[in-house]
Amino acid sequence: MGTQPLRIGPFARRLLERRARQDAEATRPSRDAASADGAPTVATPTITALQARANAYARREEQRFFSRCRRDLAEQRGLAQALAADLDAYDDRLEALAPAERSASRIAEGDGVAFEELRRLRRRIAQRNARAEQLGAAINARFTAARLRASRHFDRSDEKIAVYWGAYLRALTPPPGVVGAPALKRSDSLAGRETSVDIWRPVEPVGTGRAGSPETSAPSVEPGSPDART
Repeated sequence: MGTQPLRIGPFARRLLERRARQDAEATRPSRDAASADGAPTVATPTITALQARANAYARREEQRFFSRCRRDLAEQRGLAQALAADLDAYDDRLEALAPAERSASRIAEGDGVAFEELRRLRRRIAQRNARAEQLGAAINARFTAARLRASRHFDRSDEKIAVYWGAYLRALTPPPGVVGAPALKRSDSLAGRETSVDIWRPVEPVGTGRAGSPETSAPSVEPGSPDART
């Protein structure tokens, strides 16, 4: 037994085998369709239905992910704008100081309104950046869960196709020779092999490269928005 045994129950197996026999009676692949490399496949109604159901499930998981994260995504966008404004204000106040007064130790221990304002901005930037990281972790966790559910559904559909395809080939008369089993397409779904949360929630550093400013990161566009996918 492998690491992932088939989880198709006996009733589902019987139903798939019955549909395979019905499809074999309704469709007859041409003898010339089978080649030496076994590349051609037959798109039967059952396989088309399994593909459509898997795609629909992945789309529902994607919509559920966005609906559950809508508030976090909106807060993250607001934090990104607030962080950018605070960093600009920090740079303006830092440039107003003399070059000798811009060291980190001087800002941390200096007296006066200018130094107090810089310290206040540093604390606020750190707090907002920490909150942005918390939101990012929550969004990543929900995305991972949604992707695992979609991938599990695709894996189960692959198992159904394996059971169905074996019964389908056995029911064909005469045997078609070497015909490759159909494979589900996942590239355009939440279960795509290269899908990552960065596609839905792109981020870019904010505040890096500024002299004397703390390093923070925040999203440049609203995660999940149409602009984020272009």
